[in-house]
Amino acid sequence: MTSDEFPTDSLGRILTAVETIEGSLGVLARKQRMSREAYKADSDTRDIVERRFVKMTEASIDIGEEIVKYERGHPPASNPESMRSLGEIGVLSSSTAEQMAQGARFRNVLSHTYGRIIDHDTVYNALQDLERYRSFVIEVRDYLDSIGALDN
Repeated sequence: MTSDEFPTDSLGRILTAVETIEGSLGVLARKQRMSREAYKADSDTRDIVERRFVKMTEASIDIGEEIVKYERGHPPASNPESMRSLGEIGVLSSSTAEQMAQGARFRNVLSHTYGRIIDHDTVYNALQDLERYRSFVIEVRDYLDSIGALDN
């Protein structure tokens, strides 16, 4: 496939989403330095971390939807499925695809729970392991490069 086959508006949306992920990774990397106790005691930081995870995962899902629509002609059936589909079509490694599918489910928990329902230890543990999102961005960029979409 050539770059002129990949829709320009889709590529723009993907690149904007990548910027969102990279920006959120920077913010979250700075928050990693906090101890678990300090994190759990600081509601402002918890709000920032939770929101950045939601934004970062939503951006990843948007990327998945755009690429899957391009490759298969139809969007994935669910958010986790968008990540698994990226693995099936070779955009993501199977490991990254499964970790990102788990991230999509995690986003659903963060988006639909609040207050004391959120397990702050689970969020803190996720904060300590941001590698899935770094791998996701690298693998998506490699895919876009492989199809010539970044040749402009």
